Amino acid sequence: MNVVEKAKGLVGSVKTHWNTPPEGRYIPYKEIMAYSVGGIGVKFVIAVAYYIGLSGTNLLAGSALGLKNDDLVNLSLIATVLNLLIVPLRGMIIDNTRSKKGKFRPYLLYAGIPTVLLTTGFALLPFESMTYNAKLWSLFVVYIALQLCYPFYEQAYTTLVQVMSPNSTERADVISISTFVFSLAPSITGLFVPIIAGFTGGLEHITAYRIIMPAFGIFGVFLGFLSYTGTQERIIVSKDYTPKVPFLKGILSGAKNKYTWSRTISSWFVFFQMGIGNVTTWYFYYGIKDMLNLTTEKQGVLNGTLTTILGMAATPAMFLAPIIIRKIGKKNLVVFYTVCNIVSMIGMLLCIRNIWALFVFTWLRGFFMTFPLISDGAINADILDYQQYKTGERLEGLLGQVVSFIGTFVTMGITYCIQNLVITKHFGLTNNYDDLYNAAFREPMAKAMIVITIVGYILSLIPLLTMYDLTEEDHEAHIAVLKIRAALEDYATGNLSDGQLENAQKIYANAVEQYKENQQRIETVSGKEKRKLKRLLKAQKLIIDEKDRFNQPDMVKKTEKARELLSHTVEELYGLSEPTLDRYNEANAMPEDTRENIKAKTAALKAASKELDTFHKKAYDYIQARKLMKQYEYYENWSSLFETQKA
Repeated sequence: MNVVEKAKGLVGSVKTHWNTPPEGRYIPYKEIMAYSVGGIGVKFVIAVAYYIGLSGTNLLAGSALGLKNDDLVNLSLIATVLNLLIVPLRGMIIDNTRSKKGKFRPYLLYAGIPTVLLTTGFALLPFESMTYNAKLWSLFVVYIALQLCYPFYEQAYTTLVQVMSPNSTERADVISISTFVFSLAPSITGLFVPIIAGFTGGLEHITAYRIIMPAFGIFGVFLGFLSYTGTQERIIVSKDYTPKVPFLKGILSGAKNKYTWSRTISSWFVFFQMGIGNVTTWYFYYGIKDMLNLTTEKQGVLNGTLTTILGMAATPAMFLAPIIIRKIGKKNLVVFYTVCNIVSMIGMLLCIRNIWALFVFTWLRGFFMTFPLISDGAINADILDYQQYKTGERLEGLLGQVVSFIGTFVTMGITYCIQNLVITKHFGLTNNYDDLYNAAFREPMAKAMIVITIVGYILSLIPLLTMYDLTEEDHEAHIAVLKIRAALEDYATGNLSDGQLENAQKIYANAVEQYKENQQRIETVSGKEKRKLKRLLKAQKLIIDEKDRFNQPDMVKKTEKARELLSHTVEELYGLSEPTLDRYNEANAMPEDTRENIKAKTAALKAASKELDTFHKKAYDYIQARKLMKQYEYYENWSSLFETQKA
């Protein structure tokens, strides 16, 4: 099939499945478009928020406001400690979100606007007449306030794609398409921001930010609404699933997930790259003016052009990532791009004095740095599905909070060492940013940042290779089991959708049949095919063994504890009566024909919800025990539901 025929086939598929997804998939093209184009706006808003940073290498804080690097590093450490409270709170709020709009989409509606108001208000402050301390603390206050807003916005968008489909391959495809589309945002800002700055005195002056931040922020937040209005969340849970996870239990549950530890420890080492991003600024903003003898206007134009070309490095990687994932899997893709990143950075190190050779290797690094945008989101989604498979809870917010807590101190240590000890103390960059026009000053710093990053990437491979053994086949099995569990729970509560139980029975029957076939085949093959069959057999066994779920030692213990707990009444255990849904249903049925009635209904719903939430919080263990014993009952009757699917 030639390229023209493939293009026609793609166009035909888009037309056919614009409103309804292809067979075996969940997301129509219309929804992919809304998520992707809305992402351009989200990335505009995030880019504006990122201008407000606590680092001397940040052009707004360091050059435009003239703040000292060591002062900013100290405030950054304080902000990191404050985030110890903010981040878990954010996770708890997300994991306990109950909305008809979903778990993440509401934050796309509400979190972007305050972000833009804060950034725009900050840019318009009268810095020319402010004292040094006033500028320093206003930056800090706005930075902390932003931590309460834009991370909700960014996480909601990034994580939304992980729950738009339970199909791992489809998620990777959507991540790839959306990343390609929303990468237009950094390409646009990379081109136009330096050009605008070049005609307003440069990025070393606040005037540029007074134009850039409001313009991109306001346009971005309106465009980002597309991701809210045009998407759906599709988590595989029973219809009576209620996202109400106690804070401590959610954190401790997530701490037992070995894959979270693997990915997080790897990310700690990758964080060693926090200094290498400065090399692009040092050489393609300051360096080009010095080395090519440019005016400020020409500096802005060339910087914008080079930054845009660097941004274009992402495009081919976005198209290649899903193909490579299908060929070698997500874990192997991580190993591949990590090794290639190391090679690119070695090239940067060797060519540090040749601006154009340095540019080529920086472009290559940008190419390989794009792969994590696709693979990380897909891997995190797989880990979340594994967490649900193991515990029955979705923990997008609280998953990994223990390792994140430890990571906060790791981040503080790395930040302090690189920004304070290395850049400020050793190399002497405080508020003398004009010295970056001098090659003798910037070159040693750039080399140090590159070497530190290379070491970090090498170390990041260790936890990945030794701890992360979740295969593509395992994940497909986890999704299959979740579908079976959801069907059984909906069967027990009388909430089955058409064909839901039949689909679960088919999943189980296919696993049994394929397992028998693969057991026979494995004796006749060798090498790569044999290794693949072993992975398939392991995954299929997970599905088959689901019928014996309550015979596993850990489930036997849980069942015994549940029986003991349920031998008491709610009143005996917690000193309260279990509320019914009557009060909530009565409030929900109240009229909304006048403003007064709307206010009365809102108040009644709030009161009823508070009563239910209080009960769920205090009696969480009791509710979970009751749910577990209900599951035990229909697993005891497995043969009657899957009578033709006996292993």
